[in-house]
Amino acid sequence: MRTTLLLTLAGIPGLAFAAQTPGDASATMVRPLTLIKTEDLDFGIISAGPTPGTVRINPATGARTTTGGAIASGGAPSRATFLGASQLGIALNVQISASPTLVRAGGGTMSTALEVDGGTGWRLFPGTGPHTFHVGGQLNVGANQAAGSYAGQFTLTVNYF
Repeated sequence: MRTTLLLTLAGIPGLAFAAQTPGDASATMVRPLTLIKTEDLDFGIISAGPTPGTVRINPATGARTTTGGAIASGGAPSRATFLGASQLGIALNVQISASPTLVRAGGGTMSTALEVDGGTGWRLFPGTGPHTFHVGGQLNVGANQAAGSYAGQFTLTVNYF
């Protein structure tokens, strides 16, 4: 009986069923974030006194202030400025490299503590077109710091998602 039933079911046409439904495919293309430096961070011309001091460039305003034996003596102090561009609604992750030690040819160093206006980490790109990132921070000037030009480098990284 079992064999007869299996043979009978196998021989019946039309017992297979099929179904179909359409599916959608999509993609969203975004223009990659561009990032260019338009201005360097410049603490300006400073005179060092007999006590240590600091020079600060405010990343939000670009204003320079000094404390202790660091005396502002001119120059064109400025915060660093970077321009980025992307599309509305893109999430950004802003990071800055370790703060550089500024080095003078012939010897001498000064440490820094840099900061990004608005901080580092996640933020939402505010719209289409350019977006400005400013970097400022503090320069630590030693007592009787040796005269000369001091330089160092840092990197601003902006990843978009």
